[in-house]
Amino acid sequence: MPLKLIREEETSNIYSNSDFPHLRFIERTDKFSIDDIIFSDEIPLKGVVLNQLSNNWMNLLEKAGVVQSTIIASDSSSLMKFGIDEKFSGRMVVVKEFDPIPLECIVRGYYVEESESWNAYREHNNMYGNVLPKDLKDSQMLLRPIYTPSIKGKANQPDINISFADSIDVIKKYLIENVDLDKEQKKCLYALAFSVATAIRDTSIKAYKYAHSYAIQRGIIIADAKLEFGTVSDVYSGKRKLVIISEAFTPDTCRFWNVKSYQVGRPQPSLDKHIIKRYVRSNLKWNNSLKKPPVLPQDILEETANVYWNMLERLFDRNIIEVTSELAWDWNFAQQDILI
Repeated sequence: MPLKLIREEETSNIYSNSDFPHLRFIERTDKFSIDDIIFSDEIPLKGVVLNQLSNNWMNLLEKAGVVQSTIIASDSSSLMKFGIDEKFSGRMVVVKEFDPIPLECIVRGYYVEESESWNAYREHNNMYGNVLPKDLKDSQMLLRPIYTPSIKGKANQPDINISFADSIDVIKKYLIENVDLDKEQKKCLYALAFSVATAIRDTSIKAYKYAHSYAIQRGIIIADAKLEFGTVSDVYSGKRKLVIISEAFTPDTCRFWNVKSYQVGRPQPSLDKHIIKRYVRSNLKWNNSLKKPPVLPQDILEETANVYWNMLERLFDRNIIEVTSELAWDWNFAQQDILI
């Protein structure tokens, strides 16, 4: 059976296939968004790069015992056996069906003065329940990473930052709507929600610390990161377990800075999609209140693409030209294998 598009997200598409009802097929596209508004332009090969980066990160996180992912397959041979078309080569992963938890799990390791999310600190020296020292300097590393979850805003509106306490209520609602709770669990619903919210917070911080340590050895600072989680049913026990979903530690979901040029007290050159965000804010005077996004010049798209490609090479020694060549070769080889 052909793939059926079941959900179109900002930078990815999620498909189902009735022949494999317990699997989902996630395509990473070249689309990008700023403040949850999707632009008409595309970043060349962005979907391929994000797929490679995210798959590598999730593999590392699993091996390190930080968190499990839902990935079943991403190689050409497996995709072809699932009936996937060649146009998805390098852009698609096959994952276990999961129930996404409606939280954006943000971990911040550095103070970022240009970020509007830090307005709460500037007003109260408090970031959604995280008390911080006064007078932090721009780009200063925090004493320890902080967890600041958020929830989706209304259509074309930015995400809404919430406290950890508020995240417990989000989890409670999620459990009621998505999990078959027994009598005891229903009696202790708040305690169960608190336990899940704590596991999400602790796993987010642990994943950030691991990725930060890995990246800094390769000359990259991960200033902050957004992660997403869901639950899947354990095959043996039938109980739900926490898994990382969507993507992990990519230029779409993190602030990446260069160790060599890092300097406290000023903004850092961007190695992520903030290249575009800064351009549209400063040069085009655009913000999400204007709704319709501007058309971007080709040189900005190419600069961003080069930064994305370079991130893949610096973090995982994978050159984009080699990657695309290997994908084409692997697909042809897999096709011959199936024909035989």
